[in-house]
Amino acid sequence: MLAITDEPPSTRAWASGAVGERGLAEALGQVKGLQVLHDRSVPGTRGNIDHIIVSAAGIFVVDAKHYHGLIRIRDRGGLFKTDNRLYVGSHDCSELADNMGWQVAAVQTAISVAGIDPSPPVTPVLCFVDGEWPLFGGPDSYKGVRLEGKRSIKKLVSATGHLDPGDVDRVARVLATGLPAK
Repeated sequence: MLAITDEPPSTRAWASGAVGERGLAEALGQVKGLQVLHDRSVPGTRGNIDHIIVSAAGIFVVDAKHYHGLIRIRDRGGLFKTDNRLYVGSHDCSELADNMGWQVAAVQTAISVAGIDPSPPVTPVLCFVDGEWPLFGGPDSYKGVRLEGKRSIKKLVSATGHLDPGDVDRVARVLATGLPAK
């Protein structure tokens, strides 16, 4: 691979991911009533959270992915065993949902440390900004993680719900302090 280009694969993957993150940030900028925190550091780790959205509907921890291909759940188990896996095109992306756990935990910890009680719901979301969705029966979640596109996420985060505008601002300030910009 390096014979064709001087860039290592990790650099190309990061650049592709950044394109997806920017596209999602632009789409979210069109939605009123949201507080969106982009590219947040998680103290004590080298990881980051792509987007944290605070709205009347709650808190959404969003990992933006710039993947191409049909998004579907496939059963890779045998005749007597179920093994559902998340696929985008021909790639098994199941680990993406598993990796959302530590991000949700970081947000919940920041909320808890700030003494916000009761805690608003925290929803993990994988947002495939360029994925293709089946015409009928497309998956809406996998292992408790919402699966959304650039358009559908706007509807999800715009729902009415748990927080009034003052609470949205307060929770966003708490999260901005506890999970600083990278």
